[in-house]
Amino acid sequence: MAAWNLARRHHRAGQALTKGLITLEEGRWAEAERLLLRHASNSETPLLHYLAAARAAQKQNSSERRDNYLRLAHETTSGADVAVGVVQAELQLAANQKEQALATLQQLREVSPKHPYVLQLLQQLYSDMQQWQDVQEVLPDLRKRRVLASSDVKTLSVDASVGQLQNALALGDWQEMTTIWQQASSKVRQSEQMLTTYVSGLIRQNESESASSLIEDFLQKQWSDGLVYLYGTAVQGGSLPQLAKAEKWLVKHGNNPWLLLTLGRLAKLNRLWAKSEEYLRASIKHGPRGETYQVLAEVLAAEGKESQVAAAYQQGLSLMLSQNEIIS
Repeated sequence: MAAWNLARRHHRAGQALTKGLITLEEGRWAEAERLLLRHASNSETPLLHYLAAARAAQKQNSSERRDNYLRLAHETTSGADVAVGVVQAELQLAANQKEQALATLQQLREVSPKHPYVLQLLQQLYSDMQQWQDVQEVLPDLRKRRVLASSDVKTLSVDASVGQLQNALALGDWQEMTTIWQQASSKVRQSEQMLTTYVSGLIRQNESESASSLIEDFLQKQWSDGLVYLYGTAVQGGSLPQLAKAEKWLVKHGNNPWLLLTLGRLAKLNRLWAKSEEYLRASIKHGPRGETYQVLAEVLAAEGKESQVAAAYQQGLSLMLSQNEIIS
């Protein structure tokens, strides 16, 4: 009779689990929670009951009940620490409880440092929280355990380095920027994102010669609108050699508005007013920008064309306002 009663309780628990899971998938959270808990204590697999009940509780925005069910899942099933922890981290992430999820995942990594899914969740959370140094630290394990494809690891490595560099740039920490740049691999330093951020920092430090040299080396291998634009802001003072070099790029990119804007700026630095105006008007023709009109207005003023200066400023202002409206 005892064996029969036990088998009967197990059968009822199994039926309740099946019905509870179906109800959970149907989106009837409260009913699913009730069904999953009804015979959990008599089940051969209470872990499944409590984990599913935790998901149902979360769907009802009850973190307290969710955490209680996760505790019961841990207590009723030995050897399921990682499984329960993973579900807990997933639910915390779904509830946007990033700090709690981070603590859970870091604890899981201590328990199971080679677990691929834990590593993947950690990487995703570090990236989302922009904790780029931590991303860098987890990358070797991601590569070693083949959690991500090799190409994805390379992309992530660049993203992490760029993120670190952007943080240092925002803080104006030039020493940190230099350290990050020097520690990055040559492949990472050759990426457009990385170089653009680093060059922006150099320009802010008035290291125009270094910035220009790096941009020139990059543009010899591949084109970048962003870097050719920065080239026009990096060069200072007399810039005839830079102007001559940039004019060679016209052979392949003659209608590029960014290059034409840079050429207009370089010609302006050398007081070649007519040439500067020509380049700037060509830039506006192929891609009008408020900033280009502003530079043009300054050139027109230097040429003594006062009657055209106000019109140029007005056109530039109108364009910037319209662009801002589109962006918003």
